[in-house]
Amino acid sequence: MSFDADVIVVGGGLAGLSAGITANREGLSTLILERGEYSGAKNVSGGRMYVHALKSLVNLEEAPLEKPIVRETYEITCGEKRLTFSFYDPNTRNSYSVLRAKFDPWLAKKAEEEGVLVMYETLVHDAVRENQGITVRTSRGDLRAKLVIEADGVTAGVSRYLGLRSLSPDSLMLGVKEVIKPDSVPEEGEARVLVGYLNGLLGGGFMYVNKDTLSIGATVKVNSLQKERVLARDIVEDLRTKLGVEGEILEYSAHLIPYYGYTKLPPLTAPNLLVTGDAAGFLINDGFVIRGMDLAIGSGIVAGRAAKKILDLGDPSNTKIYEDMLQESFVMKDLKTASRAFQLMNNERLFKVYPELFCRVLSRMFTVEGERKTLMTVFQEEVKRDGLTLTQVVRDLTKVM
Repeated sequence: MSFDADVIVVGGGLAGLSAGITANREGLSTLILERGEYSGAKNVSGGRMYVHALKSLVNLEEAPLEKPIVRETYEITCGEKRLTFSFYDPNTRNSYSVLRAKFDPWLAKKAEEEGVLVMYETLVHDAVRENQGITVRTSRGDLRAKLVIEADGVTAGVSRYLGLRSLSPDSLMLGVKEVIKPDSVPEEGEARVLVGYLNGLLGGGFMYVNKDTLSIGATVKVNSLQKERVLARDIVEDLRTKLGVEGEILEYSAHLIPYYGYTKLPPLTAPNLLVTGDAAGFLINDGFVIRGMDLAIGSGIVAGRAAKKILDLGDPSNTKIYEDMLQESFVMKDLKTASRAFQLMNNERLFKVYPELFCRVLSRMFTVEGERKTLMTVFQEEVKRDGLTLTQVVRDLTKVM
């Protein structure tokens, strides 16, 4: 049976392009299928990239990044009360704000310059395993490869077509975002994490400073949206109003995000199939950082290298090699490290109880009415008021340590 390529990559986002570039460098004929008019047309993200993985793929100085994030700000609000704290490091260059509509086409061009064929406006509507490979059925006809690298996003169409999984609201979040051009933006890059702004929804808000725009948005558990019957478009508009941000809205977008955690990841391989990026459920939220883009790039690089090893051994169904290589990479190691903190991020108390609790405690500590109590006494009294024990709170907080 003839094959159209050694490797077909489904999806032309960060994971897919990284896999395609790496596989091509390994000497494999590689074809990337992208449903959008160009890479980045269908990609939505909060807009922050940790660049350690990207450095191993391209020259960072050439990349169309926005601003280095030098200020980390957390804002916790409860009604009219607000707790804000920041960390500032003017010399850090470990992460940048990024606009995917600019970045992804640039990376796709890099892939094409190296000889990778990218087929745009190509919709994959089915996949079947046959004759020692996988046939991908597309809007342009059937295409066959010995190996398929899946990088088609959280809905994981290829895996679903092959009967490997189904989608559940419990493992999904919805991200909504606006890119706004205000009259002016801060000179330095900043990432703001916004807690308590979403009217009790399970999720949080964010704001990133770009070169001449702001990216504002939120990520919310899908089952929480279903329970509260809130429209996605209303979330980001309400958030923008609360932040007092004004300006021209250049972009609005909404996108599903994986929310599995290390212990509940979906199948990462099947015979002739390697799964990467959002399709693999790779996302980290440990209370300090929210990461997906570097995991997509990293898993794509690993998949490209694994594809070479798998095909050299002559059995494209032996895809366990990819899982073994992933376990040795930062992708799985960091997911495992963040697994305890991830449990806390799924706890309703984090969104519905703790913001108000901390605000009450601080409000009392900054108030003088003649009878002063110690911080520990106030904290214990407010914890008890919420029907909790100090042990429960400490156990929750230690999950991020």
